[in-house]
Amino acid sequence: MRHGLLREGRARFWQNIIPPRAAGEVARTAPADSFEGAPHEALAAASPGETPALEREKGATAPRMGKSAATPRRKPNVLITGTPGTGKSSLAERVAAAVEGFKRIDVSQLAKEQDMLEEFDEELDTHVIDEDKVLDHMEEHGLGGDAGGVVVDYHGCDLFPERWFDLVVVLTCDNAVLYDRLQRRGYSEKKIRGNVECEIFQTLVEEAKDSYDESIVKVCASDTIEDMEENEKAVAEFVEAWKSPLA
Repeated sequence: MRHGLLREGRARFWQNIIPPRAAGEVARTAPADSFEGAPHEALAAASPGETPALEREKGATAPRMGKSAATPRRKPNVLITGTPGTGKSSLAERVAAAVEGFKRIDVSQLAKEQDMLEEFDEELDTHVIDEDKVLDHMEEHGLGGDAGGVVVDYHGCDLFPERWFDLVVVLTCDNAVLYDRLQRRGYSEKKIRGNVECEIFQTLVEEAKDSYDESIVKVCASDTIEDMEENEKAVAEFVEAWKSPLA
């Protein structure tokens, strides 16, 4: 039942984000209805990259995907977020490999490599990143310009400027599947429980919807290999379909 409801909601998302093509326009592949394998036919006739998440004004030339489209880009930027263990790194790696010219920023790894960590939080059993340093670095290395073409993965999303992203993917996971994944990572029982509780209460979903225009927030199940493959395909197709006002 859970997946059925998600499929229905995700189909509506893609139908809203890409308008019907103009009469006579050649159909191309467009983002999937759902990241869980729903039929692609409804979007096959979409006009690539036109994204009227907010209804476009007649004659407008720039894509309008909510507020984030205030910064025109040649390629879209994508944020992949979710509770630890939901598959963010795997999806980001797959998208970066699948789309030519795309690069990935793993925020946690960046903070470690560039010495941007603050104290170790004993309660959360994790290092705290220096957000100011991380954001300055990201601004200077791909997120601040008009080139785009960056996929970012991190277990939080409210620290980033809204203008940076054109699509925000929130991965979700069945609680039992998530528990097993975190246990295999060697997490303590307390840390596992805290993360599973975050997933139960959909903390990252709410954070994303509070931080970005809901029209660009996409909630996707990530329980199985098939889910991951569908997620990769849909994000890659969204990127490839992007029509830039700067082209």
